[in-house]
Amino acid sequence: MIVFPVSWQDTGSGAFTLAVASLGYGLGPLVAQPTRTSIRYAPLAAVAALLVDVYLY
Repeated sequence: MIVFPVSWQDTGSGAFTLAVASLGYGLGPLVAQPTRTSIRYAPLAAVAALLVDVYLY
């Protein structure tokens, strides 16, 4: 029984988005904020990319 149909390609897209979002938030608009703020927002971007990849492609 597959509850959430995630492929390796979808997982890779989520991991790549997590890395890019972490760097982007840390070096860009959230540079003056504490690190935990970037840590909070980067996984949200990765989950959003994963869901888009799973359900729209």
